[in-house]
Amino acid sequence: MTVAVLFGGKSCEHNVSVVTGVQALARFPKEHKAVPVYIDERGVWYTGKQYADIAVYREKGSHGGKEVHVRPSSPYLYTKNGKKLCKIDCFLLCNHGVNGEDGSVQGLLQLSGIPYTGSKVAASAAGMRKDMMKRLFAAADLPMVPYVTVRADEYVNDSLAVIEKIKKELRFPMIVKPCQAGSSIGISVAHDYNQLFAAIRVALEWDIEAVVECALENFEEYNCAVLCGQPSEVEKPVGWKEFLTYEDKYLSKSDGVGREFPAAIDAELRDRIRAAAVAAYTAVGADGVARVDFLYGDGKLYVNEINTIPGSLAAYFYEGGDEYVIRALIDRAVQTHAQRKRLKYAFRPFKGEGGKGAAK
Repeated sequence: MTVAVLFGGKSCEHNVSVVTGVQALARFPKEHKAVPVYIDERGVWYTGKQYADIAVYREKGSHGGKEVHVRPSSPYLYTKNGKKLCKIDCFLLCNHGVNGEDGSVQGLLQLSGIPYTGSKVAASAAGMRKDMMKRLFAAADLPMVPYVTVRADEYVNDSLAVIEKIKKELRFPMIVKPCQAGSSIGISVAHDYNQLFAAIRVALEWDIEAVVECALENFEEYNCAVLCGQPSEVEKPVGWKEFLTYEDKYLSKSDGVGREFPAAIDAELRDRIRAAAVAAYTAVGADGVARVDFLYGDGKLYVNEINTIPGSLAAYFYEGGDEYVIRALIDRAVQTHAQRKRLKYAFRPFKGEGGKGAAK
């Protein structure tokens, strides 16, 4: 099969997505042909062998690649002048953040009729929007820390009313997050009202909505991946303080920050985390691979969020690594695409006796 590996994107998580895409290309299953498709920070798509080399991204620009696009009802990758470049059997999605993980690319590929890995449109959108995600978690009776959603227009019109609502429902310290951002970008912890005003302002620079939550103290974080409905072992990030920053996650200057895998926890907590991960995956309607993040404090387990396209495709959770996860994702994408093709999409009513409409 010819598989297009899509990564980059017009997103604050662009650089992280590049790492995921290049890593996938380097360890791609040999039975498939991988085609790199890089989306630059303007949202323009390019292809070329050079995009498999991480060194290329030290300089901005098209890097000499061909500009490409897809079209509705066509399984081909097209050049800028409209020529067919190659037929694509499946897209491996490595995009993080908005304009990629949020259902937008999924909708485009669905209209093109090309199989793609991971969650479909609705689940991708729900997994990206923290407020929508939390409502789905609540409907599934999953435990969460108390939170308030702040909308930019409401905050601009009457910031004091918004703060008063937060004051009634939450307590310090609080953590403020952009509603549709990941990799800890735009996140701040507030210990007083001055810090809260500043934190909301920062979050609303990245999205038109923010989520304000009660920040736990003296807690631990755990992560669990789910691949095609099956949970992985549990990991525990170690060496961080109030929350995992972008630097903690991705930059080498954060010495001492690492992961304990499998986490050294008792069997009862392990089982609770794995079961809750599957329940969260199911609650948003996720597919393919996802990573669910948890907070644990005072003997209570809270679901924090789900990532429907996790960093490195969560391959490090599995013994088979990248090749194992990529194979599973491609197989699942082709399977679900075939199921959707068997559905009926045309309805042709006819008039029977008495002029009643009926389905043919």
